[in-house]
Amino acid sequence: MWVQIAAAAALAVVLFSIFRYAMALRAAKVARQSWREAEESLGRRVVAEIPGAGDGMTLFLEDDEGFYWGAEEVRKRQVAGGRLRLNRGILASWARPGVVLPEPPSAEDFEGRETWDVVLYLEDGATRVVPCGTLREGVSREIAARVFQATRRAT
Repeated sequence: MWVQIAAAAALAVVLFSIFRYAMALRAAKVARQSWREAEESLGRRVVAEIPGAGDGMTLFLEDDEGFYWGAEEVRKRQVAGGRLRLNRGILASWARPGVVLPEPPSAEDFEGRETWDVVLYLEDGATRVVPCGTLREGVSREIAARVFQATRRAT
């Protein structure tokens, strides 16, 4: 009889833990969705959700005037070109007609993880880097491709 009570108690603890985990996932999804809706109500389009450290998330946003991610902001008219990079190695690039992008730095040695980013070159010679993550299974690659294509379409 005590074995059955112990088994029932263990099952109740496991089911409660699973329930709490499911509710935390649901709450995070609702919070993220309300964040997206708040940004979209400002007239911005969500291009990609960029995962950050821990549970952090950054939205890469676009509107008629510019691009926004985290605390960064770049006006579309300022962007002269861009590069899609993997571990600082260039996979694709674009530039406005008549603009020559600077020579890229040498690529990093492979650390065992993929680091995806998009570099935006501005008309005044400055650069802005959009870090797109280090996730496996193509997630960061897809995020970086979305950001790169959005900046390319802006010209």
